[in-house]
Amino acid sequence: MRKQLLPLALGLAVAAPAAACGPDFPMTVLDRRGEILAGLPEGVFAIEAARLVPTPTPAYTLAEADAWADPVEVRASAEGEGLDAAQRETIARMRNAPDLAAAEALGAELPAELRLYTAGALAWHQGDVQGALARFGQVTALPADQGRLRGVWAAYMEGRALVRMGESDLATAAFVRTRTLAAAGAADPAGLAIASLGEEARVLLDMGDVVGAVQRYAEQAARGSASGRNSLLFVARDALRSPEQSAALLGDATGRRLVLAFLFARSHELIEAVPADEWPVYDAPPDGPIALALLEALAARPEADLPEPDRLAAVAYRAGRYDLAVRIAARSEAPLAAWVQAKLALREGRHADAAAAFARAAQGFPAEESWGEVPLRGEDAWGSETLLPRCRVQAEAGTLALSRGDYLEAMQQLYAASAIYWTDAAHIGERVLTADELKAFVDRVAPQAPAPVLASDEEGWNPPPPATALRALLARRLVREGRVAEAIPYFDDPELRAHAEGLAAALRAAEHAWTRVGQARAWYEAAGITRWQGLELMGYEGDPDYAQWGGEYDLNSPINWDENWNPVIKARSDIKVEGPWTSEGERQRVAASRAQPLERWHYRLVAASHAGRAADLLPPRSQAFAAVLCEATSWLIDRQPDPAQQLYRRYLREGAYVPWGEAFGRDCPAPNFAKVEAEIRAEWIAKGQRTALWTAPLLLLGIGAMIWRRKHAG
Repeated sequence: MRKQLLPLALGLAVAAPAAACGPDFPMTVLDRRGEILAGLPEGVFAIEAARLVPTPTPAYTLAEADAWADPVEVRASAEGEGLDAAQRETIARMRNAPDLAAAEALGAELPAELRLYTAGALAWHQGDVQGALARFGQVTALPADQGRLRGVWAAYMEGRALVRMGESDLATAAFVRTRTLAAAGAADPAGLAIASLGEEARVLLDMGDVVGAVQRYAEQAARGSASGRNSLLFVARDALRSPEQSAALLGDATGRRLVLAFLFARSHELIEAVPADEWPVYDAPPDGPIALALLEALAARPEADLPEPDRLAAVAYRAGRYDLAVRIAARSEAPLAAWVQAKLALREGRHADAAAAFARAAQGFPAEESWGEVPLRGEDAWGSETLLPRCRVQAEAGTLALSRGDYLEAMQQLYAASAIYWTDAAHIGERVLTADELKAFVDRVAPQAPAPVLASDEEGWNPPPPATALRALLARRLVREGRVAEAIPYFDDPELRAHAEGLAAALRAAEHAWTRVGQARAWYEAAGITRWQGLELMGYEGDPDYAQWGGEYDLNSPINWDENWNPVIKARSDIKVEGPWTSEGERQRVAASRAQPLERWHYRLVAASHAGRAADLLPPRSQAFAAVLCEATSWLIDRQPDPAQQLYRRYLREGAYVPWGEAFGRDCPAPNFAKVEAEIRAEWIAKGQRTALWTAPLLLLGIGAMIWRRKHAG
């Protein structure tokens, strides 16, 4: 995961203090477009080191202990494999014996290889190298069928003992014998055959044979050894500062691949000497003298000797040797070479060619390929990026499409990369596309919920699958735009769908209920749903609500701090689209999709507005009028005091005294709509009765007059 989110130049605004205590925010590209499209990520040395040579045969056991493991427990576990309980107990007692004689007496009943090896191990730990070597030699001299359990162990320890005695050639032979015995089927639960490669490499390195050492470490790394990978890093760090050792490595195929791996992943470490009274520079640029000299030396090799031209082209590009990058990238069909060609095309303004090269690169990288955690470089960069090269290429292609005004293509590319760059895809979906464009896109790429639906937790620590997140994003946008009925099918969570259906029903009733009180009741119900489920039903994935993080983090906070660390609250501003690779069209679309109102948790203010419409329909002197405004005030009083004050002033201006008025906005009773309805009915009845008192005599007089006229007319 990303450990960095930069201050926004585009769509994902970030206030560093606000994010400091947050989760590992994911990597984004749209907030640093120029850097992303111009730069090329480093590789990861551990990955490169493991592939310097093909995976060797035969296979050996890899048994490197975790760094936190107790070495005594690890050794005892390996040592006990293939033994019964009595033998394990005897060996443990031998290892704790005061001297060799006592140990050998304790192990008298053990098979010879176990007795001799354990005695030799005790001698080794007691500093008796000669005594240890003698007993290890006796084990390796046993017939093959009598040394199956400890032959590999003894040969390995023979080598170590001979190293300590200065017998380098004999030690090397012992380490080779270690691997020979393991290949023949002797037990190696401790992974000593692979470890012997590192031991032999160290001997060769001490003898000045850096090429031989690198070959052994490369085989060790290819067999999965972290020790081998780390050793290659240490060797390269030292050797590449030595002209003699660099020349030796460049003259060997494996050595050249190591040089290239270091340039591809660690060129920033090729630090130049600095005056002794200055702080050293630990992050050298990729175009320093040492890096450039090594690059030129590799590029000058005959084409048949050129190791991995795609990586060499990447090194040349990062070092600013664009002419060399063009020439070398053309020699490779690898996806990394296409990525380099896309960068070169962007530099020359050939955007269509860049888009085509991005497409070739994305198609070439396997979806599962990962470069692991890649450190971020740059003046303001910190942390690391989980780099899946296909995702990164697609994200860059989407950034290019966005800059060219091809918004649907940008959405397509960034959604394809949303396993890493969901935040960028969400920005385009809710701020750049229109609602209808987004709906058509969702209906095409995610027409139904993935099964099973994975809901995220409240703080977004367990994000849902991109298809689920995209459908929810569309649903919330449709609700924001008043298209609640259309939104309902896109809420895949049954509980949320029920809330959306309740909101739709309340809004319909608010418009079509027969009575004003019925409409008020519906508006108040809609207000409550909006307040308490608003983040899930209509919140922005990004600014200002940050539904992606469960609303917990404000990455565009308007709060600054003065010199005394007092908060200074400014008016909130919308995210800004500015800098390279942006367009006026994108700016206009982002402006058109801004939150209304532009406030943190904007749905709370929408809920308060619904409550205000309920109050509009109620008699101002009623308890329900005061209770509705009280509840709406409680939603805002702690976070948005100004609109909360406006609601309170309205109550003071229009409402009647209520006994709970002193706790207005803090302790609110439920609005008694039934009482209002009863009072209105009673008023209607009373009004009818009053009307009847003066209309009845008139009606009787009228009837009498009609009768009189009929009699006289006849």
